Amino acid sequence: MKAVHIQLTEKDVTEYALLPGDPGRASLIANFLEDAVKLAENREYISYRGVYKGIPVTVCSTGIGGPSTAIAIEELSMLGVKNFIRVGTCGSLVKEIDIGSITVPYAAVRMNGTSTRYVEEVYPAVADPSLYQAILKAAERLKHKVYTGIVLTHDRFYAPIDELLNWAEKNVIAVEMEASVFFTLASLKGLKAAAILAVDGNLAKGTRKDKLLHDRVYLETMKKAIEKEILIALEAVVEHVSRS
Repeated sequence: MKAVHIQLTEKDVTEYALLPGDPGRASLIANFLEDAVKLAENREYISYRGVYKGIPVTVCSTGIGGPSTAIAIEELSMLGVKNFIRVGTCGSLVKEIDIGSITVPYAAVRMNGTSTRYVEEVYPAVADPSLYQAILKAAERLKHKVYTGIVLTHDRFYAPIDELLNWAEKNVIAVEMEASVFFTLASLKGLKAAAILAVDGNLAKGTRKDKLLHDRVYLETMKKAIEKEILIALEAVVEHVSRS
């Protein structure tokens, strides 16, 4: 039987899944895989299966925000996926981490509604240590610099800038909309989840992506950053399998 929303069956999925928010990024990830096959397309969920360096990998977009992300994680885990890597974007809250940089969060502030429907807010949202370390090791091996820290998962994309920047004073490095859902649900279900995020705006400098979408230099910078994070994520799968 197919899962209701992602429209996949048990035979479609693998133990490792890369989950971008953007459906277009799912197609881009598929370009990095051998024998990539498009599995399904329904609403915000576009999925592929392929092979990277001999390891079967599933790719499934989640759409924006917590509810659609939770549905993807719920349905993929029901079908047998055990390891999830979010391949996404974030807005930097500190000047030093500029557009085009890569961040790897080890934890997330749960300022979202979805994760609180699963467990009280005092429950921590933390990345799986083994997947997190695999991402760092892959980045090191590829000689790609990454920034680590805590991110803020916020339900409101157009939140007041001052409100978001207040979190920088608490050493939160970036804001996005899904990581705490990944971390919380995975922990509750005994799964492994981590995230890698390309910086597409710097709120500390007053640069937001919605103001830059027609800037050719910006678009080229983001293209390179997203390709970089995809490669790191795939190499992290290889690293994680080798350690298992």
